[in-house]
Amino acid sequence: MSTRLKRILRYALFVGILVLVYTQGWHKPVVATLQRGILKTGIMNPQLKEVPDTNGKTRVKGTKSEAVVPGDLADLNVQFFDENDQLVSLKDMPKQPYFINFWATWCPPCVAEMPGIAKLYADTKDEVNFVLVSFDTDFEKAKAFKAKKGFDFPIYRIAYDLPEMYNTGSLPTTILINAQGQLALTHMGMADYDTEAFREYLEELQ
Repeated sequence: MSTRLKRILRYALFVGILVLVYTQGWHKPVVATLQRGILKTGIMNPQLKEVPDTNGKTRVKGTKSEAVVPGDLADLNVQFFDENDQLVSLKDMPKQPYFINFWATWCPPCVAEMPGIAKLYADTKDEVNFVLVSFDTDFEKAKAFKAKKGFDFPIYRIAYDLPEMYNTGSLPTTILINAQGQLALTHMGMADYDTEAFREYLEELQ
């Protein structure tokens, strides 16, 4: 066999493996693992600032409304279906900070940040409302993913159209609301929320 033919066969084998990996979805956990390593560097984490008053506010990057800025009252008249298909409203949850995360199983950055969120939930679930909203077309996939990973946090699916303050058009997106119902933070993209700095920030939102 000629050297040229061997080179062609090796190239064809390499392309075939890539096609197989992508068509079977095997690349997603690999990418998520790599991104999890990036998360541990902290370079993707949001800048944590206290909720400002009504003066000197700045627009939240990524939101579609100029009116939605840190310090504004959040729209809590939002409803989701829980894992038992029960309708749940944000306004009916305890008067404590909200950690709202929009994610999907097909989104590697979403998957990458999940272990950190799970640890944060385990430590602060009694003081914070965790609302992890799946954008999967089939909610059963999200429930199966949660069960496979052994995560304890509650997951939800959208019941009706989201208000603009939640609609960034980006996954993952994490939104924090303080106990007084004010928007505190909108972060688009993955982050490591299992940090001491972030835990202290959540306490300040009480």
